Amino acid sequence: MIKFDTQQVEIKPLVYFIGLSAKKNCKHLDEKTRTGHIVEEIVDRLPSVQVIKTNLVKEPPLNADGKLRYPNYDEMTVGWYQLKSEIIATKPTLLVILGQQVSLFLRSQMGIQPSKPLLPSDFSSKAYLTQATDFILSIHHPSYVYIYHRNDIERYIENVVISVSDLLFENHNFSFANNAFLN
Repeated sequence: MIKFDTQQVEIKPLVYFIGLSAKKNCKHLDEKTRTGHIVEEIVDRLPSVQVIKTNLVKEPPLNADGKLRYPNYDEMTVGWYQLKSEIIATKPTLLVILGQQVSLFLRSQMGIQPSKPLLPSDFSSKAYLTQATDFILSIHHPSYVYIYHRNDIERYIENVVISVSDLLFENHNFSFANNAFLN
């Protein structure tokens, strides 16, 4: 009979980072993209966490000219059903949702109020946490920060890391599988 030393097994919480849609010829939240690079910097500062990087819409939505466009409601709905299946199968501890558009859509699908979070202009972890639930953290989209607040990228990264860490390691009694929206 094999005996396992349970004290040596480290169980890391699983965190999903969820963007809006995939880019053409890139994996989800690829480090080669601005968004993916910033997400990777966040992930690198969370060594005690397992991470899955994905998008709400799995296939890049393209216009008639083959250029990337914003996904429509139907595409996001299909993406939600795919994402929901992934979440049920993997039972993550926390969803980190990138940007207002994805936050508004997912929070409304899950019945979470307010469905449109008020994201802080100063990127403070305290303000992010006031909008969070036990299992959802809505943050500014990294591309928004890169384009409009480039000088604040480091502060943004630090505050997202603080927010994720606080939700994961200060709140130990949460089970994702018990949420009504998964039924």
